Amino acid sequence: MGLDAVEMVLRAEEFFVINVGDDEAASVCTVGDFYNLICEKLHVPPLKSPVTPANLPTVTEKEKVFLFLQKQTPLPAPPELLPWSSQSIWDSLVAIIVDQLCLDPGEVLYHARFVEDLRVD
Repeated sequence: MGLDAVEMVLRAEEFFVINVGDDEAASVCTVGDFYNLICEKLHVPPLKSPVTPANLPTVTEKEKVFLFLQKQTPLPAPPELLPWSSQSIWDSLVAIIVDQLCLDPGEVLYHARFVEDLRVD
């Protein structure tokens, strides 16, 4: 697993407050695989065909808490305050991938392969 992939996994672990084992990370080939793994860890049933919204949520912890507490728009809600939804997990994961890899949100599809399609080393 290359540096881009490791940093993306670490960022998702921190953001979703989960732990992803090395074997689990190595088994992730597509965005959908990663999404399903995160949903499993958060005990949330995944969407079968998630759709990315036009406006992605902010992905920093500070902004996540600020958005929820000040604007009452929990996209995504901090896990310690409200449970995650299938859609908020997808939205946040796409936002992390877009930010981390400098991609267009339209490239981050459920079936997109990290190495072949998104050029993750």
